[in-house]
Amino acid sequence: MQKNNITSTCLLLAALFCPLGSFAQQAPATADTRALASSPQWLTTKVYIEGAPQTDVKANYPGVVGISTWDPERNRYEFFYTDTGNSKYDNGGGGYFFVTGDQKSHILVPDVGPTKTVVRRLEKLNPNEFTYSREVPRDMIANNPLVRIYVVHAPYTGTVETKSTIKPDTNITN
Repeated sequence: MQKNNITSTCLLLAALFCPLGSFAQQAPATADTRALASSPQWLTTKVYIEGAPQTDVKANYPGVVGISTWDPERNRYEFFYTDTGNSKYDNGGGGYFFVTGDQKSHILVPDVGPTKTVVRRLEKLNPNEFTYSREVPRDMIANNPLVRIYVVHAPYTGTVETKSTIKPDTNITN
């Protein structure tokens, strides 16, 4: 009983001397999920490895390069090939997404394909740039050491027409 009283007293004192606001973290000012809706399509413009932002390694990571669409109203995404505009849906390139409440993680849940969930660190999100990072095997080759890649996107203004596989009426249900 004495131990519980001491513990309670310490917790009460800690609460009085350390206001709750000091433990809260502010969300990054650059992260706004609505910014995904500022462009109907986004294009991968650069991929670089942590510590080497001056070196574009898109050619080594074709699986993360493409055109993407994001629908924040329905939390749906779809990825497309940049040369044909064909969908990557059947290979995990379409499904649901969400940004965590602290706006630090961007999570993909594909409808189909071998991958179940992909967690990406949200680096920057505004109407002009969408950048995430994640750890993958170097050059996307199994058994290679992990590296953190940064994938940079800008609003797509090119002429390739994308051919969506996701039906317009697909929406979140229980």
